[in-house]
Amino acid sequence: MLPSTIELREADQPVVHRLPRAVAVGLASANIATVAPTFGADEYRVSGVRKVGVVRIAGHTVWLKPKKPVRRLFAMLGYGRAGSAIWTDDDFGFYEDDELVPAFAHAFVRQASRALAGGPLRGYVTREEALPLVRGRWRIGDQLTRRGGQPLPVEVLFDGYLEDIPENQVLLTAATRLLRLPGVPADVLGALRRLVRVLVRVLDGVSAIPVGVPVVRADRRNARYSSALALASLVLSGSSIEQRAGTVVASGFLVDMWSVFEEFVSAALREAFKPYGGVLVSQYQSTLDVEGTVKIAPDLLWLVDGVVRACIDVKYKVEKHGQYPNADLYQIAAYCRRLGLGEGHLVYAAGESEARQIEVIDGPLINRHALDLSRSMAAVAQQISSFVRQGLRSESV
Repeated sequence: MLPSTIELREADQPVVHRLPRAVAVGLASANIATVAPTFGADEYRVSGVRKVGVVRIAGHTVWLKPKKPVRRLFAMLGYGRAGSAIWTDDDFGFYEDDELVPAFAHAFVRQASRALAGGPLRGYVTREEALPLVRGRWRIGDQLTRRGGQPLPVEVLFDGYLEDIPENQVLLTAATRLLRLPGVPADVLGALRRLVRVLVRVLDGVSAIPVGVPVVRADRRNARYSSALALASLVLSGSSIEQRAGTVVASGFLVDMWSVFEEFVSAALREAFKPYGGVLVSQYQSTLDVEGTVKIAPDLLWLVDGVVRACIDVKYKVEKHGQYPNADLYQIAAYCRRLGLGEGHLVYAAGESEARQIEVIDGPLINRHALDLSRSMAAVAQQISSFVRQGLRSESV
């Protein structure tokens, strides 16, 4: 009998698993992993697991476990989203959690409770209502069309200082999504339900945000909500997966490790480049050919007075079973040739690659940098600053 709960681990190496066909189709359709059938019954070769978290597919629960400790993942998320270490282990208190969903749930409850400790945030909200008296501006057109000339109630438009604001709506939606996920500890479920009751009462029955991740701009007014909102946005973006392939539906909470690593490295590089001026541009759009039909978009370019001084590509994993991937070399060499640079830089996670230099015949010098993610994020950021000082700075000399 095939298992109802399946565990996969983030990795590139192929591993044979016994899977229901619907799960195999769902994993491939949702771009979670590469799945290929074998000659065995209900056996599939799974490789390139690209996301971590939990997903439900056709009634089966699939756990996708990260290679790195959950603390490291949270630290990268915090640094990448805010450009500094905004979250620490003390903030979360999830020392006992080695799974992503319980860690997120614990963290969210802790931060949301802190945010709401002084009472829910309020703000000015423009509302249209029918009231027994005139308040704000009278909507005469709506009064005539909706009330047929009746004097009461009065259709009005007014600004109210209310709790029904995006900050509280985002927290409510994230709490509601977490309640639906498998793997949330019982004590956290109770705390989430209490949060939902508080927010629903505050918002006077306003429903959670149905789709998307709303943008809430940080300011002094909502500063005490900042960590809770950052976590809530991660919960909403991670739980927004829904992939249909025929009758197969995949839904759950997933985090893309490539994206997390790239955000972290980009944020740390921006900090490292600050002393040297210029600007670090992500996904710079250009073309490789004369006719402009072959599009290129290097991960990061360092520009000083409009001139490209450094090109950096970020690669979370080395493919081809740990061997140095030729495709990465071709790509960065092409970027350097197009941009007129004598050096290019590839940034990997340590364990997937080792630091070294590769001198291309009649081409650029390619520097491969390996970041040790087992260290603290402050130490990794310092490592990035060090190779900027030693290597990338030479591009401007």
